Amino acid sequence: MRYFFLIAVLTLFFSCKQSETTSENTSTIKETQTETVKETIPIKESLFLTMERTPCFGKCPNYKITIFNTGNVVYEGLNFVEKKGKYTKTLSQKQLKEIQDHISILKIFEMNDKYDSPITDIPSVHLFIVYNNQKKKILDRVNGPKELKQFEKLIDHLVIDDELEKLEIRD
Repeated sequence: MRYFFLIAVLTLFFSCKQSETTSENTSTIKETQTETVKETIPIKESLFLTMERTPCFGKCPNYKITIFNTGNVVYEGLNFVEKKGKYTKTLSQKQLKEIQDHISILKIFEMNDKYDSPITDIPSVHLFIVYNNQKKKILDRVNGPKELKQFEKLIDHLVIDDELEKLEIRD
């Protein structure tokens, strides 16, 4: 009888221990599934940056680049460019971070809104940036800071390359 009682107590003890382990494993599985779901929630796409190079009375490249927070890019070549029409590509997270770092380092939101001149036949760059709940428009025609010009060239370098894919326009 004692053995029967001892076996019953041990069986009960081990079944409770197994239930705790199963409960812990189930909890771990649920946490892992929750983390996976969090990782796959899509980011709502929104405008991050536009840069437009305007025409002049000569053969100045005229195009517009639109970059979204997801890395998606739309390039529209208008005049005096190698790629005319609409193109698309996706920037890597590293490239997006590089742009964001430059925005912070240059203190773009503290820059003037206009670097302009009454001369109208020279090209200009229109920048519009939406970053960290701030918006900034800059007209860069004449005497803009050297760092701003370098930032504009960075955008060109990251976007205008052989990875651009022509968008087919459907009627």
